[in-house]
Amino acid sequence: MLPEDSTEMEPDILYTCMLSDAMKRNKNHPGCNYLCIRDRFADDDEDLDALRGIIVINENRDISWLFNLVQQRFLQINEWVTAMHNALIDNCDYQQLVDLCEPFLNNFVAVLDSSYKLLAHTKGVSSYEPINIALLEKGYHSDKVLQKFRDARRFEVYEQEQGVIISPPGGPISSYEIVNKLCRYGGEWLLHVVMECSQTPLSLAAVDLFEVFMDSINICFTRQQRTHPTQVYSSLLNEMLYGELDDPFIISERAKTADVPFYGHFNAFRIAFKDNSTVLIGRFVQELMTYLPKSKIIAYNYEVSAFNIYSSSDVRKQTLGSLKKLAPLFEKYGAFCGVSEVFETLPELKNACVQATRAQALGVQLRTLGNFWQFDRDVFEASSLEGDGNAFYYNDIYIYLMLHLAQSGSFDAFRNTSYNNTLKKLVDYDRENNTKLVQVLYAHLISERRATASGRLLHMHRNNVLYHISRIKEITGIDLDDYWARLKLMLAFHFFELQESNRLFSLPPGNTPPDVDNDKL
Repeated sequence: MLPEDSTEMEPDILYTCMLSDAMKRNKNHPGCNYLCIRDRFADDDEDLDALRGIIVINENRDISWLFNLVQQRFLQINEWVTAMHNALIDNCDYQQLVDLCEPFLNNFVAVLDSSYKLLAHTKGVSSYEPINIALLEKGYHSDKVLQKFRDARRFEVYEQEQGVIISPPGGPISSYEIVNKLCRYGGEWLLHVVMECSQTPLSLAAVDLFEVFMDSINICFTRQQRTHPTQVYSSLLNEMLYGELDDPFIISERAKTADVPFYGHFNAFRIAFKDNSTVLIGRFVQELMTYLPKSKIIAYNYEVSAFNIYSSSDVRKQTLGSLKKLAPLFEKYGAFCGVSEVFETLPELKNACVQATRAQALGVQLRTLGNFWQFDRDVFEASSLEGDGNAFYYNDIYIYLMLHLAQSGSFDAFRNTSYNNTLKKLVDYDRENNTKLVQVLYAHLISERRATASGRLLHMHRNNVLYHISRIKEITGIDLDDYWARLKLMLAFHFFELQESNRLFSLPPGNTPPDVDNDKL
């Protein structure tokens, strides 16, 4: 209420009074703000200077009614702001904030990411605009709608303006005023909030309330970006990898707006860490982007995926170059990287990321095996997993994965098989007679039974190789001219390696592994 002493007045308080009192006080004490009931006829004294800072209500009411009405409204808004702040404290999402805004904005509101996928919208306030109705049906703006935005040069305005943007009605886009605001992170706009003024007409009050709402949306957005850094393509790839999106048509349509190619030469990295508690995932992703500027990076629960796009079909060579550059970064963060096979269409990304995940997990496990067969250096290098630092290729481990799947579950396909038993017999013979027939057999098999090549690996004359192979045939009774026998023997070798890596990988840190237990193998 208007105080009797004008010296008690402050410029940041709204005073309620009669218009004649406000004009008199404004003349003697300018710079304050008044909400008034008209108690005088309009005349020449009501010029711009006299009415500066004064809002006039043309109602035949007393001051107490106006004061209570305005105070009640301010209390409601204050309760709304408090409710939004409490929701933010509880780590709310966009939808919770939109739900809270409905009684105050009383207009259809939608929150979209920068690929124009719908993230949240008012459930209790409907849209009357065909474009927004289609948005609700599809869950995203189609390429046809986005072309309308381009034709209207909306994107140019969005790039230039930093505050609230009012789009006028008319034209092919909207029959109503649309209030827009964009949220930016790292100089790039990643969130778009729109209010369709079809229920409550556009006014300064409506814009003020929208900005109050946006204050909380911005806090939620900034928090999400710091926790889960994102780019234009984020929601599309996240839904493909962790959601239910697998329809090639929808993927193709959304890829156009997300700056993601549908066809090309691709592979995927999946990166995990030795110790998540020591990793600042946002910082790691930012550094990773500097090494892989053409890749699309997705971070989810301390799991980082890279969708790699290559300029030519020589993906292997380009991948090796990238991993060589990334080695210091992986070392710095204690990271392991799995590399998928090459693929050519975007919908294959999810399968490629599963491949990369398997490569990373099983590669780390198999690396603990070391020189299990106690090969000479040349044999070990020729038979060990290929890798670049902490990177592992699905092409190198999928045989082990097949073996793992074949002996897991309700039925163990390798239990009590003749070639596993044969290899165990040869291991026992070596141990009892202090020989190395297992190494000779392995080297001979990976050399495609070429005695000279086997001899180079074993540092042995080819005649000695042939002699040892004849002894192996006598002991095991295996015909190495039989393709299936050779294949089953190699699978037996890899099965033994997998079993031993399982044992070593499950040991507590710091434990020294005991000698190989053939009974467990």
